[in-house]
Amino acid sequence: MQGDELLATLQSLGNPTAAAVVLRHAQRFPIIDPSEPTLAEITPAGAAAAEALGRRIAGVDRVRIFHSPVKRCRQTAECLAQGAAAAGLTVELAGPRNVLGVDYILDLDEAGRLSQLHGNGFVRLWFTGQLAEAIIRPAAQIAAEKLDYLTHCLQEPGGTGRRLDLHVSHDWNVIILREHMLQIRHEEAGWLTFLDGLTLVQRPAGLQAVYREHSRIQPLPWEFRAAG
Repeated sequence: MQGDELLATLQSLGNPTAAAVVLRHAQRFPIIDPSEPTLAEITPAGAAAAEALGRRIAGVDRVRIFHSPVKRCRQTAECLAQGAAAAGLTVELAGPRNVLGVDYILDLDEAGRLSQLHGNGFVRLWFTGQLAEAIIRPAAQIAAEKLDYLTHCLQEPGGTGRRLDLHVSHDWNVIILREHMLQIRHEEAGWLTFLDGLTLVQRPAGLQAVYREHSRIQPLPWEFRAAG
């Protein structure tokens, strides 16, 4: 079932006061026009899977859900919220955050053309600096900005009990963090599936990033390893 690996990761963390997950949205309809990637919405199966994932969240008292401004991410967040509320959790649907979106793509037409031409290889060209910054901003900058946002949210005080922050985003955004923080290349690990993501936890020794069997703890500010 979609989200199983993510739930297994959360269950392996023990009982931290707060944890954060940046995850890909639920299953969507195909993108028909590569220059208009934000139009595709989630499918009925995707909506059901997101609600089911929300129902299976356990070990926390409160859930905050943030999302990309793109519609399919909002739809996913709403379904997750419905499921978590049905499971008896206190839920805050915190709304859109631009940093979870794709506004770093500066030329949608050219990025769409190149993505269609190279497939998933587009990401490797991007990560290794082979694409003009007029098309898309450097991946290392994007990773640093997203990590700054995620850790800021994770460290916010308030409320009682254990809290889980869910940040519904896009495959490229999770892959950026997964590779720059844990050195997981999509060519070896596979493309990110729907409702899968990277988990962050604040530990005494620093920030812990976890993706399945991969884990790394580093004091903040996080020192990025070169991706390539």
